[in-house]
Amino acid sequence: MLVLLLACQDPPADVKDSPGSDSVPVETDTDTDTDTDADTDTDTDTDTETGDDTAPPDAGPPIAVLFIGDGMGREHVAGGGWYVNGAPGTLRMEGMPYLGSVRTASLTGTTDSAAAATAMATGVKTWNGQLGLDGDGLDVESLVERARARGMSVGIVTTDGLTGATPSAFTVHISSRGDTASIAAALVAELPDVALGGDLTNLGPLVDPKAVQVVLDEPGLAAAVDDGRPLLGLFAPGTFAFVRDGYTTQPTLAEMTTAAIRRLDADPDGFFLMVEGARIDHASHSNLGTHVFDEVAGFDEAVGAALDYFGERAATVLVTADHECGGLHLTGTSGAGEDPPLEWRWGSHTNDDVYLFGSGPHAEVIDGARVENTWVHAVLAAVIDGADAVTPPAEVPVVDGWLDDLGSPVAVQSWDTSFGAGYNQLDAIRVSADGNGLRVGLDGVLEDDGNTLVLLVDTDYGAGTGWPRDVVLTDVVGALDAVFTGLQLEIDDPTFGAEVLVGTIGAEEVSYTPGGEGMGLRAVAGSLGNPDDFGWFELILAFDDGNLARFGDPAADAGVTGATLGGVEALLPWRSLYDGGLSGPASLAVAAVLVNSDGDWISNQALPPFADGTEPGDGTARVVAAVAIEVDAWGGVSVPATVVP
Repeated sequence: MLVLLLACQDPPADVKDSPGSDSVPVETDTDTDTDTDADTDTDTDTDTETGDDTAPPDAGPPIAVLFIGDGMGREHVAGGGWYVNGAPGTLRMEGMPYLGSVRTASLTGTTDSAAAATAMATGVKTWNGQLGLDGDGLDVESLVERARARGMSVGIVTTDGLTGATPSAFTVHISSRGDTASIAAALVAELPDVALGGDLTNLGPLVDPKAVQVVLDEPGLAAAVDDGRPLLGLFAPGTFAFVRDGYTTQPTLAEMTTAAIRRLDADPDGFFLMVEGARIDHASHSNLGTHVFDEVAGFDEAVGAALDYFGERAATVLVTADHECGGLHLTGTSGAGEDPPLEWRWGSHTNDDVYLFGSGPHAEVIDGARVENTWVHAVLAAVIDGADAVTPPAEVPVVDGWLDDLGSPVAVQSWDTSFGAGYNQLDAIRVSADGNGLRVGLDGVLEDDGNTLVLLVDTDYGAGTGWPRDVVLTDVVGALDAVFTGLQLEIDDPTFGAEVLVGTIGAEEVSYTPGGEGMGLRAVAGSLGNPDDFGWFELILAFDDGNLARFGDPAADAGVTGATLGGVEALLPWRSLYDGGLSGPASLAVAAVLVNSDGDWISNQALPPFADGTEPGDGTARVVAAVAIEVDAWGGVSVPATVVP
């Protein structure tokens, strides 16, 4: 089916809002489900009152440890339990006292490791590829630097190279994760007290062995004695081998974690440590079901080693992921030592929520809450600072399918869907704008592999120009182009004409790129339009976790008609809507409708919805109304979104 949509966003359903901006700890309702096999979504009425027992006065020096399972989604965790113990919910991380859910989107939309790790390291959202920089490209203090400034020791442990995206976000400030030479030079210039991982090829030639204690294998690590120099472990030329392929002289992640903690724990001022299980992500990118759960198991063993070391001490330990990778889905069970059966959505990152497990002082603020990944930084910064409470991070708009930042719905669905509840619903439309572009959100659900979502945008509403009145579409190269070209569209409002179409066949997500044959933004008319050869333009589009009907199952967050929260969100940059960008005030309008992949049959749903007596049928796709909005020359909203005519 084909969905035509115009600037709107929506928030997810049965999950807690992130902690309020005035307070810190998040108390959850007594019926919050913390079973790690189930949805971690919680209620939306988060209580943000600060408790009295967040930081025991005689807890000793601050200890803050962050474990990042790169690419480790919720199904990765469940599968790890089946693989290790023959039952889900049995990993060491799952036994920690606090459990939350993390939204991972970056300013670019679906995140990469660099942006996600930067959010956790610095507390600010940034663009994909950037390390330790904010959205304006400025240096931001990391947890490593924060801890050092307070006299604490710091450590980095990874099964990736130490110049990899995740560890580098905690140690350097570089505009591109691919600039390995600059990352290596910056890292060596200010080595952590302990840095254990790979990258002998890149780092070895830069290190002064007189100033740095270098170890190259597990025996060397075990024999290392603290002599006041930074400890640098370079156990592989680049990244580590997969666990299943076998280590030779490399230490395991658990052995590196234990060695790092023992070295750092000698500091009477406390320490901060980041530990990354990198190869979970690598196995997921390659859809290696035969390797991925070994990596989860090795990561969980490292978590267990840390928890055992600290025992009852007041150490704050957080365990999470930077993002989910692969769209992993378990299709059955397994015994201990056996790989559970699975299927993959694709070989890249998704926008799915990930788990956040916690223990120790301040970790209770995440319990039962659905939070942005910047809350990881907020909790650990409070521990490092010895603060009495956690300072909430600043909220910034990101494209993640969570639509509260777009304001209230402008129009709500009034027709039941004919395509099956829980698989296809257009429940509400939200439209907003800012200096970055037009923001669109649809509350509802979509089938992951069965529909086409199309957005119609009138960039000069009221002028009466645009498709289908004065444009003949001839480009049928690519599946999305074929849908656009075959779409039989009838618009009741003579002042509405779409110059731009946004579409996605199935529920594909796109970051800040021009898209591809099955997803993207196309100019149909106006200065950017060319009916003979549609041009691709940048946009960001992402779906909220829980609002996709995937692997044949209905969407988890589907609700009654008109009531589903969360769904799909899009940012259309001004430069993608106007040649040269926004040059003055503008009037825009958008609309959405659900049709089949040929574009010649409409369902009984559209947004804004059809009025009584105008129920659509097959044949021509009708748009009976739109949502109009006016912006000033800087993209600010001058006239809020409203239904027209």
